[in-house]
Amino acid sequence: MLAELMRYLDTQYNLPGMGLAYYLSFRTLMGGLTAALVGWLFGPSIIRALAQRSFQETIRPEGPATHTAKKGTPTMGGLLIGLSLLAGALLWGDLRSPYLWALLGLAIWLGTLGFLDDWLKRTRSKKGLSPRLKLLGQGLAAFWLILLMVLEPSFYSTRAHVSPTGEIRMVGPLRAAGFRPGDRLLAIEGRPFVYENWRFRPTGNLGHYPTSYLIQRGPTTLSLSMPPEHQEAVATALFGRQNPELLLQTNLPFFKFQQIEYGRFGSWRLPYELQLVLYGLVVLFILTATSNAFNLTDGLDGLAIGVGAIAFVSLGSFAYFSSNRIWADYFMILYLPHAAEVTVFCGVLVGASLAFLWYNAYPAQVFMGDTGSLMLGGLIGAIALMVKKELLLPLIAGISFAETLSVLVQVAYFRYTRRRYGEGRRLFRMAPLHHHFELQGWHEVKVVTRFWIVAALLNALAFITLKVR
Repeated sequence: MLAELMRYLDTQYNLPGMGLAYYLSFRTLMGGLTAALVGWLFGPSIIRALAQRSFQETIRPEGPATHTAKKGTPTMGGLLIGLSLLAGALLWGDLRSPYLWALLGLAIWLGTLGFLDDWLKRTRSKKGLSPRLKLLGQGLAAFWLILLMVLEPSFYSTRAHVSPTGEIRMVGPLRAAGFRPGDRLLAIEGRPFVYENWRFRPTGNLGHYPTSYLIQRGPTTLSLSMPPEHQEAVATALFGRQNPELLLQTNLPFFKFQQIEYGRFGSWRLPYELQLVLYGLVVLFILTATSNAFNLTDGLDGLAIGVGAIAFVSLGSFAYFSSNRIWADYFMILYLPHAAEVTVFCGVLVGASLAFLWYNAYPAQVFMGDTGSLMLGGLIGAIALMVKKELLLPLIAGISFAETLSVLVQVAYFRYTRRRYGEGRRLFRMAPLHHHFELQGWHEVKVVTRFWIVAALLNALAFITLKVR
């Protein structure tokens, strides 16, 4: 909203500084600062309200003895993260971007699911939502995301260079065909220009590439005729082109200009509908896995929110590189022209995370609860899918990956030894992994700090994969 206001003031009144709203970096920084400011300002009142309503953490008796001091700490702090996120994204995001609304919708849905789980734990059943209901909720979130990604061409189309009101942005093919900066498209082959008829459709309703354009250049009106050799390039540059295969592709780490396509094996591929089903299952698995893995990570003061902030810095950087033609070509990764808004969203998430960390750092004044952990974990998975970096999740979300793996290995080893030897044995003193190090004698702050360091190093490795040729 503020970004749109600044653009309006720049266009109508040419006020100094208002043109900054056109810069992605400016909106990303301002979104993060706004989210951080909202979190810092509203944090005390939200924490106080949660405490007054007895939304407080209960401590498992089988957990580390040092955690008994945490009893009574307010939980559901994910509400504070959600408030900061909404404020930053709505004020500085491009409200026309399907990417923005997809991520906001996912955040609201998973945050609500986590809120119900937290609320039931404190009011009715200590177990909260049953695992089946929680998985159902996460499955519906994945279904909604894949449905939106299939129905909205922005997720698999090349970039258009004409605005809904006809303003033309210059690129090579348009300049070569006679267009100039400041031109405004009025009509195509004698028909008034209607943006929705041409959005990502270079042939529009004509059935062929346009042969002439009527444009306004300053006070004059000009007609530009397109020779056959320019018709396709100009129409594609103006309106963009759908490429459904892009939705099903992802970057393959360590191999440049090499992508894998879900459902394709060499020259053989599944029918497109079955490819979509396969991709939907991948989305379901990743969203569910990252959401629950982040939930397991949220066991120490500041741990989950810290590694989450590091992940969002990486994902925002990947979104920026992927949405910029120069950087995408340099790193030899898929060019995603409409994914730039994901950068702003990640900047907002970093700001919201830092504000929450202010109150969640040891000794924590508030816990995020499932309200925050399910939401943030799901967003990590969704953003990785959108920027085609899901194969790097073991590095980007490496701490959560290790925490989940420790639980799975602990359970499997315990069951195996119980069948083999008649009694269950453990590989770790306690799972998830952070509790193992606590019981080894590490102070909670040391565990958290070292896990942050490992998370930063793993994300640095994820960046290094961009340069491996």
